[in-house]
Amino acid sequence: MTARRALTPAEVLALPAMADLVPDAVDALGVSRDTGYSLVRTGEFPVPVVPVGRRLKVRRADLIAFLRITEDPDAQ
Repeated sequence: MTARRALTPAEVLALPAMADLVPDAVDALGVSRDTGYSLVRTGEFPVPVVPVGRRLKVRRADLIAFLRITEDPDAQ
């Protein structure tokens, strides 16, 4: 499976506070779904992953910090 285009800073800022691992976080990082799950399994996903029921979530704030996005996407 190939990676899709990475989300823009504005799209990352528009994610919910607790975003889904797939598709939100993997798209923000520009990696495929398979790569995202592989990184979670090996403990190498670059931001903390939170299990919520059967879903895996990540905090939008963690993605923003990892990607070094400012709150003003026009400043990128």
